[in-house]
Amino acid sequence: MVACLFAFASTACGREATAPAENKAPLAAGADGADADATAGHPVTAWAASVRAALARRSHRLMTASRSALSWSEHGVASWYGHLRQVRSTSSGRPFDPHALTAAHPTLPMGTRVLVRSQDTGRSVVVTVNDRGPFLHHRIIDLSPAAAARIGMLDAGTAHVVIEPLTEVAQAEPDDTSAEAIAAAEPGAPRRP
Repeated sequence: MVACLFAFASTACGREATAPAENKAPLAAGADGADADATAGHPVTAWAASVRAALARRSHRLMTASRSALSWSEHGVASWYGHLRQVRSTSSGRPFDPHALTAAHPTLPMGTRVLVRSQDTGRSVVVTVNDRGPFLHHRIIDLSPAAAARIGMLDAGTAHVVIEPLTEVAQAEPDDTSAEAIAAAEPGAPRRP
């Protein structure tokens, strides 16, 4: 009986001694950082390595997309509209206001603010997209009369322009608390003058 107990104990000890060595072989063959995960107590399997690789690829795609979203621009001809009809509804559902700095664009989301710079006069204006158009293939944006006046194209009727995204930075007032500053930076928060 003692001999059986001794044989059982030595076999169990032998398994414990070889188990970590057997488990380390797949870990060493894993993806980069496998040793760090193994020492941190996280099991590394082929599935975990593939998930890690997929997340890294997704993160890279999102970073690339965000860079390209901030670096796009459009070059083309702008026109202005609104002189024929005094009262009409825009595609956003709000009435057309010729005194507002607004624009019609074929694809940009409603409420998008863009910088429109005239290549003819060098002047620029920030407009909010609230309508769809223009519907002529060679024009890229229709401006309200107020926006057209800002860049000096009312008399000409059209202008060569560059449209660029507007990068806005939320800025808190000096006497704002942290909660007020965070609330002011939320999407849809009223803009401060």
